[in-house]
Amino acid sequence: MTKPVSNLICRSVVEASELLKLVANANRLAIVCYLMETEASVSALEYELGIQQPTLSQQLAELRDAGVIEGSREGKQVIYRVTDPRIIQLVLTLRGLYTDLSDVTGKKGRRALPLDEAMFD
Repeated sequence: MTKPVSNLICRSVVEASELLKLVANANRLAIVCYLMETEASVSALEYELGIQQPTLSQQLAELRDAGVIEGSREGKQVIYRVTDPRIIQLVLTLRGLYTDLSDVTGKKGRRALPLDEAMFD
């Protein structure tokens, strides 16, 4: 008798799937792309990416809970940075396929990742 398919899926496949789900959200992907370039506070991310604070806080919490980013308090602000090497490698691979991911804030004041449109058209 063969094992059910669910028992055949190795742990790495499940972990890879979870990581892909995490960056499947355009806001979270934009945050990770930006934080790969520089550490940033919530206010800097809000300004640079154009994501409203409530949404930004929710997405940061999901990334933090997944262990992809971490924040450290500096005075009254929390400064975020990417800490997971797997997400860095994934985004570098995506940048090879989609060059606009290298500049998430866009050129000449226009966002490269329009948050209200499909990201990978």
